[in-house]
Amino acid sequence: MANKKKQKGPVVLEDIELRPQVIGYAYKKKSNLGRVIFIFIVFILAVFYINDISVFINNLLGKNTASTISGNSGGNKEPENPNEPNLPSEDDMVYNVFSNTLEITEGSLVLKNFNYGNSTLTFDATNNSQSTINLNGRKFFIEIYSEDKTLLNRYKIDINTIIGGDKKAFSLNVPMSFYYIILSEKTVNDYPEFTLADDDYGRGTLTCKKDDETLVYTFEKNELNSITDTISNSNINDQNYNANYQSVQNMVNTYRNVTGVTATFNGSSNGYTAVISLDLAKADLTKLNSPYYYAHKEEPRVVNFEMITYGFTCS
Repeated sequence: MANKKKQKGPVVLEDIELRPQVIGYAYKKKSNLGRVIFIFIVFILAVFYINDISVFINNLLGKNTASTISGNSGGNKEPENPNEPNLPSEDDMVYNVFSNTLEITEGSLVLKNFNYGNSTLTFDATNNSQSTINLNGRKFFIEIYSEDKTLLNRYKIDINTIIGGDKKAFSLNVPMSFYYIILSEKTVNDYPEFTLADDDYGRGTLTCKKDDETLVYTFEKNELNSITDTISNSNINDQNYNANYQSVQNMVNTYRNVTGVTATFNGSSNGYTAVISLDLAKADLTKLNSPYYYAHKEEPRVVNFEMITYGFTCS
């Protein structure tokens, strides 16, 4: 007899809520607009401040920065007065062959009418514009070189201020022959280091001599504190003696009225001596007409370097 199949009961569906099944993930790409804008802004700032960045990096690496870059740092600003000279760096120096017809032009400033004879170099600094050239505080030098471009000597010239169309005459004692001449500008950072011999109290002196004049600079903790300037002339047979006598005497009489200055003059048939003492913490240097008088707290290396370029022997 055939087996009967067992009848199955009714199919019961499980009453369970349908659940979503995860079969993969789709990633939504984030917008790069903000990043692009940020990079664009950084690029614009880098271009705008490229000079400042170059100066900063060169300072970190101990390298010199060309004056055409360092002079325009601060957002690539234009010079305040485009008529004033903006000299090239030492690497870009133009060596001018000396002649009586030589003209050195930097902006509206022109050096011309050169003449050399009897160990004396003379020339004029002329303002070719109608505006005043104000170079106060800037440090300019005439440098002379041999034919193989070896530096022979350097002379500081104080151009200061020249009104439009005017000129200023210079005369330098140049005892050696030369081939090239350069007008250069420097900053204190270009000056060589100089160590002053101090005593146990942190005081030191620097003595500079030239012709009839001796200046003694007194420093305290490497800051200039006082100056003593002595001018003594006993060459009564010199054709300029009487004029020099009167000029120095008039200068002393003027300086006596300046606060912080003590000035004396002693004259006789054998010569004259003037002694001018400056307390730099009190003296108003704008009332004293001498490039050899430096400001209170000036560095020894500035005084030493510049006085040598004025033709003094310092020790």
